[in-house]
Amino acid sequence: MNNTSIKKLLALFLLVLLAISSLVSCALLRSFSGSPLNFVENTAEAVKPLAEASKDIENEEAYYIGKEVASIILGNYKLYRSPDFEKYLNLICMTLVINSDKPEIYNGYHVAILDTDEINAFATSGGHILVTRGLLECAESEDALAGVIAHEIGHIQLEHGVKAIKADRMTSAVVKTTADVSMGKKKSKRMAFLTKASEELATTMVNSGYSKSQEYDADAFAVNLMARAGYDPKAMFEMLTKMSKKQAGDSRGFGKTHPSAKSRIRKVKYKANSLSRKYDDEFHRENRKARYDMYMKTY
Repeated sequence: MNNTSIKKLLALFLLVLLAISSLVSCALLRSFSGSPLNFVENTAEAVKPLAEASKDIENEEAYYIGKEVASIILGNYKLYRSPDFEKYLNLICMTLVINSDKPEIYNGYHVAILDTDEINAFATSGGHILVTRGLLECAESEDALAGVIAHEIGHIQLEHGVKAIKADRMTSAVVKTTADVSMGKKKSKRMAFLTKASEELATTMVNSGYSKSQEYDADAFAVNLMARAGYDPKAMFEMLTKMSKKQAGDSRGFGKTHPSAKSRIRKVKYKANSLSRKYDDEFHRENRKARYDMYMKTY
């Protein structure tokens, strides 16, 4: 770790120490009033979790964390099994990722179907893409399906899940570090409830979704990737329009975890139209329609 990184970590530690001083001020005063050597030793030992938490999450780590998130989702939804249609969705996914900037991740990308009429989809840092039957039934073309999958690939490649996990890990480390410095390791157990609260972030992410800005970023990523892969980007906002109509009056899924379809359409429509003007391939469009119709019979 270079000097700049160490300085940043120490600065972060000092800022957090000040911010939560109202919680631990008495303990800090007792610690300062004791042996200066003990305080220095506590500090040296306690900042280690911050250094560890600041490290990048490796691909393998991201996969196993994502796998755990996927297991939480599958605790709430059943898988819908349709081998031929699952194969079709994964072929679309592979068509998209080989045209992306990050075609390979640890253990690859995998699409599965959730057996619910709720309109929603999830992506984990491990490359798991889980799409509900309710969302699939909003799609009327292969291009529309590609839009759904490209959006979820966007969450993965833009590392939205990894960033949330890293922020959670840093929060836990900061709380632990502050407690260890001010109270010593034994007394810091009293602060464990704060660490527990930060660990629940992963579950909150599944229940309430990514931030609005991340959803908009994933939409922008999706229309660009669709164009690169030869799909019509306009299918993205056409799909959003259909989802909005089907979602009306239903507060589950998409309505709870995503910004409104209207706001997403406003954000993405101009870009999709500009990319679509470059897209004019009737032959491949007809091929995709025939393929879509064939696989829909297996769904």
